Amino acid sequence: MNITNLLAGVAIGAVVTTIAGVAYALSRAGEPVAGPAPGAAGPVFPTVRGENLNKRPFELPAGFDAPYSVVMVAFYQRQQEDVNTWLPTAAELAKDHANVEYYELPTISAQWGLVRGWVDGGMRSGIPAFAARERTITLYTDTAEFRRIAGIDDPERIWVGLVDRAGVIHWSARGTMNADSERGLRTAVGDLAAPQSKGL
Repeated sequence: MNITNLLAGVAIGAVVTTIAGVAYALSRAGEPVAGPAPGAAGPVFPTVRGENLNKRPFELPAGFDAPYSVVMVAFYQRQQEDVNTWLPTAAELAKDHANVEYYELPTISAQWGLVRGWVDGGMRSGIPAFAARERTITLYTDTAEFRRIAGIDDPERIWVGLVDRAGVIHWSARGTMNADSERGLRTAVGDLAAPQSKGL
């Protein structure tokens, strides 16, 4: 094989690899696959595919591990500090109620799905604890459509919601936790969830 044919083969291989990579990324982009059911009143949590930092796939909200979930949706990395204000309360509620879990949901434009391995790897390296990785589900999606379905007016503040597996939003708040929003979340969980400890 002469050098011209060799270079041509390498170029074709690179193109094929790139196309395959793009197709793979788009197939896993996590675009919302459903919104409100016909006749539904008000926003709902969108049906969307994602993967946690332990590489476990999810289709949400049906795939949440508990009947009720406290979800913290962040749209930018800088919002992690806001998410952190909710974590102790969310963890306490999950511990004290058998049918409650909590999740961090970094929600990122689908175009970043092309480099999701790099993005998720960076997050994974910063979260060494298996349990924390298990509760961090990255969503690569059409963020504007996600927000439209969920009734989130802008991405400038995090969105925190208490949702069930059918996508019903039982309570929600925006931004960092304060006394009023903490009280609202605790009340909503208390009204719905079984006060039964899971133990340690």
